[in-house]
Order: sequence, then C-alpha cells, then structure tokens
Amino acid sequence: MRPYLSIIGFVLFALGVLSVVMSMVGLKLTILDPIYKMGIWTVVLQVILIFGGMIMLYVSRIDVDEE
Repeated sequence: MRPYLSIIGFVLFALGVLSVVMSMVGLKLTILDPIYKMGIWTVVLQVILIFGGMIMLYVSRIDVDEE
C-alpha cells in the first residue's frame, strides 16, 4: 500500500506543479480541463494538488514503527 501511496502523491504533486507553471505561460493541461473552468477555484485546487501530493509522499515515507 505504501508504494502506491507514494506514486499517487508524486503524480498529484507533479500535476499541481505542472499546472501552475503551464498556466503562468498561458498553457493548459488537457487532463485538468474541468478544473480550469472553475474560475478562482482553479488556483485553490492547484495548491491543494501540490500540498496534498507532498503530504501523501511524506506519510508514505515515514516509518510507523518509530514510536
């Protein structure tokens, strides 16, 4: 389960960063086209993608048996 969580977190993070960078130059990712139609919520969802991906990567990498 942990490797899958790591992969999903990386994909979410990569999509978020790519969508922010590409929107700065006026391009759009086709896979995120429904998000671009939401107005100001687009930026909020992009930030959620970035931070959600980082959190999922962190959670998948920590050792549960540390306690």
